[in-house]
Amino acid sequence: MVSSYLSAAHEGRHEAWRYVATLALVIWLFISVSFFFSLIAVILTGSTDLNAFPPLLLLVIALLPFPLGGLLGLIIGLRLFHHRPLLALINPAGRVRWAYFWRSFGLWLFLCGLSDAILWLINPSNYVWAADWSRFLPYAVVAILLIPLQTSTEELIFRGYLTQWIGRSRLGYWVTLILPNLIFAALHGLNPEVQTYGAWLTMPLYFGIGVVLSWATLHSGGLEYALGMHAANNLYAALVVTFPASALPSPALVHMRTYDPVIGLISFVLMATVYLFLLSRRSNTREQTVEPTHTGRAE
Repeated sequence: MVSSYLSAAHEGRHEAWRYVATLALVIWLFISVSFFFSLIAVILTGSTDLNAFPPLLLLVIALLPFPLGGLLGLIIGLRLFHHRPLLALINPAGRVRWAYFWRSFGLWLFLCGLSDAILWLINPSNYVWAADWSRFLPYAVVAILLIPLQTSTEELIFRGYLTQWIGRSRLGYWVTLILPNLIFAALHGLNPEVQTYGAWLTMPLYFGIGVVLSWATLHSGGLEYALGMHAANNLYAALVVTFPASALPSPALVHMRTYDPVIGLISFVLMATVYLFLLSRRSNTREQTVEPTHTGRAE
């Protein structure tokens, strides 16, 4: 299968050193911004223990490096080294199809809620209503502002930049689908839930989410489905239902007493199956075709 999404990868300049330089800039800026905000947090709290930071402060220092470091580095690299606009990573036309975004966002949010509702019916004692509005409301405002920036940065880098780079190398559909998500999963290997529940049960979840996001991107001809699903997933986890040892502790409305990674993995597989089935029914040849806008110099 040749995805129309990959056609945009042939615009601009594409020598290998340009990709290496862009990724190095992204990593350097991300680490620099992370260090800066972590230092500010240490000064404000007088502690170097991240676990002692208030959830709101931890949310800010964890998420701000994505737009101020990763996304900024990607924009500079695309302009400086590739002579391409950022919107070329959204789809070949260089414009956002918001209907696709909201369709994906709403569907995945619904499936997350349905999954937890079924698990609550099976074991209601495992779900505790824990709303503390004085903590939740400020946290929700910041989360709604920053989480979409964080998830969009990840999508633009992994399902966008890396996918188009690998896709234009003619290594084949499966390598294009799998390789960026092996990297995506590996970079989540230090998350606290991986340490708590074990890599064998948690890493397949990260890889699986990445594959679903890549499949949606390649089959829809654009990044909008992935942007919508990822934003919905992280907002739900931060604001609606959280569990012990989650990546970011949050004053979510509902807390799970215990988390079973096996059930979590099974739930994800079922949700992903329904998600892909429903989106594939909505997608057709007319929807998937996005005419490219030639904005860069051909190689």
